[in-house]
Amino acid sequence: MSPFIVSAQSGMEFDEFKPKIEPYFAEELIADIKAAMPQGSKYRIWGWDVGDFSGDGFYDLAISVNIIGTRKRECFVYLFVDNEGFLVNISKMPLQYIDLPLEIGVVIKDTTCYVTQKRKAEDWSIRGYRFTEGSVALVDEFVSNTIESFSHETFRSYQTLETRERFLTPEDNLAFAMEYRTIPCYGRSRQVFAGYVPEVNVTSVKNVTDGAFWWSGEDDASFSARVVFDDDFLYFSIAVRDSNVVTGWCDSCAADRLEIWLDVTPAEESGGSRYIRSVAKNRLNVRTSSDSGLFAFSVRLGDFVDKRPSIKVKTTDELDPSQDEAVQLVRVITSPRSNGYLVKVRIPFVLLGYEKAPVEEKTLTELGCSIALYDVDNEFRPDETTMVATSPIQPLNPSTYGAIRFVPEGMWYGETTNIYANAVLNALRELGF
Repeated sequence: MSPFIVSAQSGMEFDEFKPKIEPYFAEELIADIKAAMPQGSKYRIWGWDVGDFSGDGFYDLAISVNIIGTRKRECFVYLFVDNEGFLVNISKMPLQYIDLPLEIGVVIKDTTCYVTQKRKAEDWSIRGYRFTEGSVALVDEFVSNTIESFSHETFRSYQTLETRERFLTPEDNLAFAMEYRTIPCYGRSRQVFAGYVPEVNVTSVKNVTDGAFWWSGEDDASFSARVVFDDDFLYFSIAVRDSNVVTGWCDSCAADRLEIWLDVTPAEESGGSRYIRSVAKNRLNVRTSSDSGLFAFSVRLGDFVDKRPSIKVKTTDELDPSQDEAVQLVRVITSPRSNGYLVKVRIPFVLLGYEKAPVEEKTLTELGCSIALYDVDNEFRPDETTMVATSPIQPLNPSTYGAIRFVPEGMWYGETTNIYANAVLNALRELGF
């Protein structure tokens, strides 16, 4: 084995690393980096990159460090940002590797620091982090693994709430793919802090699943939605932007409307996934139909003055007496806004077949959910209707639904760490709090 290969497989000492970053950082800033490294321990630097993941236009630094002499197969990823003339260590993430520290990598691009980790054989993750307003926030996550003979890929953006998932055959042919929005669902009274995104914004042309020819932009038809829960009810608050609100002259007339679809079948009852019933060797059984667990709530706006809004409930289920009674507890209110209108919907969990909110400790429970806006700009041309939705929904096909994730107390959809949190807590303690 050549000396070059031995060196490449053993990382760098800090004195070897220093010349590589001297073109980017002054001597004083490099001293800040060295001071943040493990003191009193031997270590080697296995990966690094320079770029801007804080968005301030100055160079930031990410490095992966392995401490020598420990039995742990572990690397630490250090993130440094330029803060008022100092390179400040804002994060130190311990990550496990399988065989070599090279399995932990860092890359900075698009104002994001991406951290790659091999979690086990043929199982990799790439997580993107960004530093903003004093917080290190998880931007997105890509996971690649294998399920039976299929390659499985999942992407989640914790900022736009986009989710993409696909299965590939051993020949790299697409077996199944789906793209949708995942809406986090927090407790009704819970405060959601900066760095976490509590509502979905559906404003892009790729969210126009029908009638794109008639769509002229987000001012024409788009919406934002927030979903919260308490023990008894699920609440939707949907703010619609619409340049021409059409309420309709009669119940059957062409008019703007909203629809909410729910798939309440738990994942464990459908093979461990909401839309994959089973995976067996070379066969992928996609849940493209269901005879139970699907609910549709269709909202007509009323005229915001005399005619009240209405909501119709449809379901694949045979409702029991308690569910029939719960239909009467469904509520909807609408109100006009300067650029559109606001719709609020309340749905009892009993109607959906649950005694209370399906929330478990330390688990993000997921149900199928899609929200769709039907925009009619000319009531005399009902065929010129635009549909903007959180997924390319086909109502009787559960694999086309988006998702809501119930977030229990103490958990979040995403991650964020404020670097000033400890300093604030210490200051409060000193003040007697």
